[in-house]
Amino acid sequence: MLKRGDQVPHFEVRTVQGGVFSYSTIWQRKNLLLVLLPKSSSDAGYISDLRAYESEFRSLDTECVVARDEVPWLRGPAVLLADRWGEVIHITAASESARSPAAYDLLPWLQYIENRCPECEGEAK
Repeated sequence: MLKRGDQVPHFEVRTVQGGVFSYSTIWQRKNLLLVLLPKSSSDAGYISDLRAYESEFRSLDTECVVARDEVPWLRGPAVLLADRWGEVIHITAASESARSPAAYDLLPWLQYIENRCPECEGEAK
């Protein structure tokens, strides 16, 4: 399981819309919001909430990827936020019965990613 500060490995997933997303297409270009949903549930309302915030995600230079596929380094349901260089900034794993973070609650994390100063943080390490 990844944790804050780890690098996101390159991966591919099938999105809930049916397309294939390859992380290499946005690596070093956009931030990543990866939402992994359980295979056995209907999350139409949650997916709709995320879509309602797509313009805000885009304005924060973030690609929102929603999938039901599993990736070896992250067990769903989960939400992962990574900067454009692939550093995990925030990660939330939920149980099958717990709810993923609301789309609105993800915006402050994305704003943080856009406004942080990696050089300043490097001095603190």
